Amino acid sequence: MSTPAEPSETKSLETSRQTAKPLNNTVDYNNAYHENDSIIDEIADEEGAPAWMVTFADLVTLLLVFFILLFSISSVESEKFKSVLSSIQIALNQNNPVASQIIIQQVVPAEESSLSKIDPIIPQPDTNDAIQSEIPEPSDIDELINDIEAMILEQQLGDFIFVYTEGERIIIRIKGTILFPSGDVQLFDDAIPIFEDIFALFKKYHDYNIDIKGYTDNTPIATSHYPSNWELSAVRATTVLRFFIDQGINPTRMSATGYSDLFPIASNETAEGRAQNRRVEFVLEKEE
Repeated sequence: MSTPAEPSETKSLETSRQTAKPLNNTVDYNNAYHENDSIIDEIADEEGAPAWMVTFADLVTLLLVFFILLFSISSVESEKFKSVLSSIQIALNQNNPVASQIIIQQVVPAEESSLSKIDPIIPQPDTNDAIQSEIPEPSDIDELINDIEAMILEQQLGDFIFVYTEGERIIIRIKGTILFPSGDVQLFDDAIPIFEDIFALFKKYHDYNIDIKGYTDNTPIATSHYPSNWELSAVRATTVLRFFIDQGINPTRMSATGYSDLFPIASNETAEGRAQNRRVEFVLEKEE
């Protein structure tokens, strides 16, 4: 016969059973958590695309905007282009109606070949203005040379007075035989009318400086007044200068220099050559 259990043992068994129940409850909670996580993943897979699709969609959108921008820049509105081009050409032609004629070709797509070139707007100048613009205006140098040559022709001095140019300078050369006696500095009476006509030219063309140069031949001279040809040539040049200053030419425009027998233009071996070397030159140069 079995012995009935003690009350204390019964209480211990019940206590151990109650202690085991919470362990069973913990295992059930973990299983439920994993089951719920799987269900959430399935729902996410069914309802939306993967996260990388968002970045890809942004990239495609940006590329689309970029190409639309490029297309809008490359498109040319022909009417607006014509308007702008016409305004520029009109503004340029107002400043110079003849010279500022420009032709600008419009670059457009091939399908718009009919607009590939725009005819420029060129105002037609007045006929009289065009004819006048074709006729070159004579310069001061040409006018002065023409006046000197006219004076020489009128006075019939072609054998004694010569005019020529060196760059921007005009040189009037007068033989000394019609200006001074041999070895002297006193002007001949016949030289006065010549200088008066030259004075009128100097007064008309007042923007030219005048450099007077005196020259002699190589024949030695030794007098009480002129020890050498240097003094003789210098005094002859200053005598001419004083004549024009007394007539009213501004002294600041004038200068005088004697060069003795330097820079001969002919041989001093003959009387004719020495006569050519005895001379006075007016070098005219326009003020800068």
